[in-house]
Amino acid sequence: MRFLFFFILVLSLNSCGFKPMYKLGGSGIDLNNLSLKFKDNVSYLIREELESIINNNSGDSDYTILVDVKEELVPIIINTNGTVSKYQIDIAIFFDVLNEMNKIILSDVSIGFAQFDVLISEIENENLKNQMTRSAINDASSLMITKIQSKLSTTNDN
Repeated sequence: MRFLFFFILVLSLNSCGFKPMYKLGGSGIDLNNLSLKFKDNVSYLIREELESIINNNSGDSDYTILVDVKEELVPIIINTNGTVSKYQIDIAIFFDVLNEMNKIILSDVSIGFAQFDVLISEIENENLKNQMTRSAINDASSLMITKIQSKLSTTNDN
C-alpha cells in the first residue's frame, strides 16, 4: 500500500511540471567558469591548494576571483618554560568576484582554521603544519565557493 501511494505521488508531481528549487546535486554553477587571480604573493602551498579546487583558466571564464590570503600561526597552549605545545593555523581568504565587465559583484571573506600539537621532531612538526594548513585552506575555500555559488545563482536568477 505504501509503495502504491509513493508511486502515485511521484507520478502526479512529475506530470504536473513540479521542479524543485534546490537540488542536492549542486547549484548549476560550473567552477570551470571561474578564473583565479592572486592580489599579493601567497605561499606555494596555499596557491597549490586553491588552484587545485578552482581551475585557473584565465582565458574563457565568465567570472574572475581576486584572492588575498592571510595566514597566521597562533600559539594556543604555552608551557611554563615558554615553549608552545599547541598551535592554531588561521587562514583568511579575502576575495572579490568580478563579472566579465570587471565589475565587483561580491566582496567577502571566508575563514578556516586547524589546530595541531607540537611533536618532538622538527620534520614531523613541519609535515603536520603543512597538513593542517591544507585542512584550513580547504575549509576556507569551501566556504568561499559556497558564498560565490550562492551569489551567482541569485544573480543568474534575476
